[in-house]
Amino acid sequence: MSTNWSGVERKSRAPISLTDPDETTTEENGQDAPAPVISAVPDQPAREPAKPSGEGEHGPLVSGRRSASVLRKENVNDQLPPATGWQAFLRAITFGLVKPKVGAAELARRTDLSAIQRVYSRPMQIMVAQPLGGVGKTTCSVGIGSTFGIHSGQHAIVWDINEMMGTLGVRTNSNESTRTVWDLLNVLEKFETITARKGDFTYYTRHQGKNQFSVLASDEDPDRMKSIGAEEFNRIHTVVSRFYDTIIVDTGNNTRSANWLASIEVTDQLVIPTTLKRNAVVSALRMIEQLESMSERTGNPHYKNLVDNAVVIVTQGGGAKVSTAEQADLREKLGSAVRTIIDIPYDAALDTGSIIDWQLVADPARRAFERATAEIAAGLLEVDNRPTTNTNR
Repeated sequence: MSTNWSGVERKSRAPISLTDPDETTTEENGQDAPAPVISAVPDQPAREPAKPSGEGEHGPLVSGRRSASVLRKENVNDQLPPATGWQAFLRAITFGLVKPKVGAAELARRTDLSAIQRVYSRPMQIMVAQPLGGVGKTTCSVGIGSTFGIHSGQHAIVWDINEMMGTLGVRTNSNESTRTVWDLLNVLEKFETITARKGDFTYYTRHQGKNQFSVLASDEDPDRMKSIGAEEFNRIHTVVSRFYDTIIVDTGNNTRSANWLASIEVTDQLVIPTTLKRNAVVSALRMIEQLESMSERTGNPHYKNLVDNAVVIVTQGGGAKVSTAEQADLREKLGSAVRTIIDIPYDAALDTGSIIDWQLVADPARRAFERATAEIAAGLLEVDNRPTTNTNR
């Protein structure tokens, strides 16, 4: 029998109604005929159609509570053989006859990398913000982008939203590309259609090779007397979110600019770079106070939540050294407002003023950025599991 049924034949083979004695079906010859009726409970009113699985008031029919308890262990980090330290050396020289357990430092790193590799229910945006210049916003943006790119296996992009001419394009590899966000904006309409392709979009970005993330550079034309506003930001953000899983936003210094305010609306994790110097910490605290005030004035907890969940990255700036006592005092004032503070050790490869190639960064700084990125990932997970309160999401 043919499987290419006509509409009439499909109707004639429809399930028999159990509740409506007046319903009729159509025979193959097109004539109406009374449908057979089986009345299980003649006086019972018709039931509403069952909701699809997962749409009921109480969630899915199968919750998996018992089976999930068996599979609760997420990874086998502590069961894998050691790859570094004296443990790995001892295992190697004994040809595996001696099997020491993995060391605490290596296990901690494995745990951080597992956190970085999490997958979320939607694209996530990380905003690197600090009103004071020269405290490492671009350095931290590149570090976070490289760490997510190398270890997460997902698509990451660092986007310089400086309203004027930012430095991300200077601190990253251009691959002989001169295209910026303005070149993208001029053709953005073609990416706002359902036929848009990521391969076409990447032409306007700068891929960072082995660092495995892309860059969307800000304006580099000194003759352009126009800046990216809120409308342009929102349009670009919508398109970028279609093609990238993790969006790291490198911001300018003006926390009242239209694009800065547009970015904070759709941010999931706030990262605040600073040095432990009075002017840098005061600048960071003023931004924190601005966001807290925005929640108080609007009644929207989103901005205050960003502060409470923020990760502060302490960079090692040059200049005169601050006393240990003053550093402790500044750290305490910052720590009272945010979730965690991570220190990044000095690394010459981050302090050249030129291109940052993550392959040249030494292990201590790379490890510190892995720790910071794992904390960022923990914040993203918390936001992803939180009931939606941000109307822009």
